[in-house]
Amino acid sequence: MIRTKIARASGLAIGAAMALGFASQAGAVTIADLQAQIAALMAQLQSLQGGSVSNGAAITSDLTVGSSGAQVTALQNALIAQGYLHVSATGYFGSLTKAAVMAWQSAAGLPSTGFFGPLSRARFNGSVTGGTTVGGTTTGGTTVGGVTGSITTPGAEGTLSITAAPVSNSTVYEGDQNDAVLAFNAKATGSDLAIQRVKLNLGTATTLYNKGLSRVSLVDDQGRVLAQSDTNSTTVIKDGTTYYLTLSGFSSIVPKGTQRTYTIKVGVRDNAVADGVTSGTILLADNGVRAVDGAGIDLYGPSTGSTVTKTFTVSASLTDSASLTVSADSANPRGAEVVASNGASNNELDKLALLTFDIAADKDDVTITDLTASVTGTAPSTGATASSTYLIAGAGTTGQVLASASLSGSTATFSNMSYTIPKGTTRSFTIAADIRSARTTQDTFTASVTGNSTNIVATNSAGDTVTTVTGSATGNNQLVRSVGPVFALVGGSPVATRIAPAGFSGATSSAAVHFVVRMTAVGTAVEFGDTSSTTFAFIDGDNTIGGGQSINPLLGGSAATPAVSSSTALTIDTSKVASGGSNSYILAKGNSIDIPVDYVMYTKTSAGADVTSGVYQFQVARINWLTSVTGRQASTFMATDTLWRSNGVSLP
Repeated sequence: MIRTKIARASGLAIGAAMALGFASQAGAVTIADLQAQIAALMAQLQSLQGGSVSNGAAITSDLTVGSSGAQVTALQNALIAQGYLHVSATGYFGSLTKAAVMAWQSAAGLPSTGFFGPLSRARFNGSVTGGTTVGGTTTGGTTVGGVTGSITTPGAEGTLSITAAPVSNSTVYEGDQNDAVLAFNAKATGSDLAIQRVKLNLGTATTLYNKGLSRVSLVDDQGRVLAQSDTNSTTVIKDGTTYYLTLSGFSSIVPKGTQRTYTIKVGVRDNAVADGVTSGTILLADNGVRAVDGAGIDLYGPSTGSTVTKTFTVSASLTDSASLTVSADSANPRGAEVVASNGASNNELDKLALLTFDIAADKDDVTITDLTASVTGTAPSTGATASSTYLIAGAGTTGQVLASASLSGSTATFSNMSYTIPKGTTRSFTIAADIRSARTTQDTFTASVTGNSTNIVATNSAGDTVTTVTGSATGNNQLVRSVGPVFALVGGSPVATRIAPAGFSGATSSAAVHFVVRMTAVGTAVEFGDTSSTTFAFIDGDNTIGGGQSINPLLGGSAATPAVSSSTALTIDTSKVASGGSNSYILAKGNSIDIPVDYVMYTKTSAGADVTSGVYQFQVARINWLTSVTGRQASTFMATDTLWRSNGVSLP
């Protein structure tokens, strides 16, 4: 009886509000004005009823068309928050509220009658947890459905635009549960829009949904799962010759004038490939996306669903697809002359780094148990040997030694390891060797790893052998002797610049190259000459192409022809060396000296010929030196190393 009286009072109040509005505004009243007046009157009615019901409170009465009061307001606020009702709460249960209740009931899996009775109250009251949440379930710890905002443009009519959005991956894997296969953009114009349904076209065969996919989810651009459905004969509906899956029970707001992206993610059955599903195609149904604007009007898009489509490959599980890839690391030791002067006989060197390489794991964690490398040298049986070899974690020789091995011929087998490379990461390794019996004659050592399942034995996270192992890595030559100089560049690669014409009549420009060489005498004193020496000039300035020139002009990466005139100058700090006689110097054993070198190439030869136009680089190719033990020697290890090559300069 009390409810009936209040309903009548509500009707009178609404009529009075409308009358007052029209009388005072003379036709200029807006919907928002009326709603505000009605809300104020309803607040008075709620106080007359004896208290108000706030969001989050249980609803205890049956509600239907004609009902009014605080409980109707609570229900309306909940429906507004969920995006089912797109006008302000009035406290009166009219046709718009009924339509919103029907939509909520459908999403909640209840009979869609519009009557808010015991079943609806039980569902609604069970979902109240410190605030109103209508709809929304929890599946496997993931909250599905619920609200993502509310419409802030009541009464405004809008337009929905649906376009395809990119999906980065094109392969899904058995056992995966959240592989993205389709995405679309939803743009709202003229009004906020509440996206409330997405209908998917799964094709004309049952294979994809009952043998390939186990579940389909709709995820917004903030990673929230809006809707989710298993794929089976109950959830997938056949219409004509086509199978459709509808995702609903949610409301996601796209604010007016903005665009949001939604992604379809799938779960893949464990035996999909074995059951014959190696690919699939998913697209939006025609008018597959439904939204509601501020005026409560349903909008649909796209008119042609095939404009948003994606075909993907179905592969065996990531675990079964695990792979390893071998490649050279950027820290791979450069080719160098190395002096082995340690040990009792001054002919030994421990852990000479021969190769630094990378191994990348893809699709699963991979554990390496065995690795076989090739370690070779040009030394005869009487020359230097690699007595022990090491596999070290990381670049360089200071990391953890994972395994050691003696050579069998040129093969080093590192066994009994358990080194895990996480999925999607790369780890670096170094192969080093103990050098013994180095001699004054130079011997060459290098190492290599070829990627295959024989050379690298590994298992995936399930303990199965990884069979896909590819790639390779080869170290640079390490030239080993027992005495002699060790060379290094100070300050990096040679720097070339274009300079004013010099040297010969008619020259339009020249190129100048500057670099600094550090030389250390190891095991014995080292003698070297200046540019005037005819026997062992440090850099002799020989400019004959193919004739062993010390600095090679390069054009387009190849030796420049014809020969061009040049000059070379050295700066010797005489305080650090002794005189070796005419045009020569002696660097004492264990000492170092930095030698600046300046090289100039002219654009005309002494015969007056112009150089070929182009971009020139300059490669240090040879350094000459002498010891009493080795006699005259030429170091040429740098001849193919780009570290010893200058930048390019345009000439002439």
